[in-house]
Amino acid sequence: MPFDPVFKELLKAFFREFLELFFPEAAERLDFSEVKFLDKELFTDLPEGALREPDLVAEVRTKEGEPEILLIHIEVQAQKGREFPYRMFEYYALLRLRTKKPVYPVALFLVPGTGGITRETYEERLLGETVMSFHFAAVALPDLSADNYLESPNPLGPALASLMRPSGRGRPRQKLDSMLRVSRLTVDDARKSLLAHVVESYVRLNRRERDAYDDLVHELPVQEAQEMVTVFEQRGFERGIKQGIERGIEQGIEQGIVAGRLEARRVDIAKVLRARFSDVHPDLDKRLGAVNDLDELDRLFDRALTARTIEEVRLPEPGTETE
Repeated sequence: MPFDPVFKELLKAFFREFLELFFPEAAERLDFSEVKFLDKELFTDLPEGALREPDLVAEVRTKEGEPEILLIHIEVQAQKGREFPYRMFEYYALLRLRTKKPVYPVALFLVPGTGGITRETYEERLLGETVMSFHFAAVALPDLSADNYLESPNPLGPALASLMRPSGRGRPRQKLDSMLRVSRLTVDDARKSLLAHVVESYVRLNRRERDAYDDLVHELPVQEAQEMVTVFEQRGFERGIKQGIERGIEQGIEQGIVAGRLEARRVDIAKVLRARFSDVHPDLDKRLGAVNDLDELDRLFDRALTARTIEEVRLPEPGTETE
């Protein structure tokens, strides 16, 4: 599953909701009226000075006042390696020593295999004895049942349900249900956009599943379909409705869905490139706008996540157009 820097922004925007959704007892003991997000960069004291950048660190006051202030560290992991528990311990040690504040560590896995909501442990043993045992909370979204979160009153539930284990209804139906629930939430447009972005970007349907998804959208009432589209899709959807009005509303909806998907993926690529590289092309949006093939945009997106330089992304040259 690809990893998107916008996911971190989602957790920042829905920090309280994330804790209330998965760790309600801990959330009940926190005062969310003043949450301060800390600088991510932590350097080790080793000569080589390896840079450590935790995904999200928040300073929060407790209701009981003991401890008065603590840190919540959330690390998002798109894949799980054997070294990850040690890395969580390393983050904990750096934060604890540098800030002198207690730390509550949480790992959020976007891959299955850890059992849902659990606690994980990193231990060090010497001479047959355990000399150190470190524990952290863990949430593996793909191990959770989407059916348990799709109808949650917590606004984060329907969006993250799209990344969870689907029911027998299948992935196209699961994505549609998540999108419908997100579209009906009573949150501001900016936060709704983040939720919809996660559903649209992280549920990667193959061509057959995309066709099935489009069929399901066509079965919706037009008003409901319009409300469902993401902020990124909205402009493309409306253009498709307008352009297709003479050929029938269903064709307009189909054009809007296609145009919206293209626009959403272009926005995703631009966000990733501008977050990762300082030397992006001034005409980046124009170059991406020339790509009208969703599969090619998906390939560009994957390269944007892994490329070491902007040149390795292989953006189309100005003036070229692909379909």
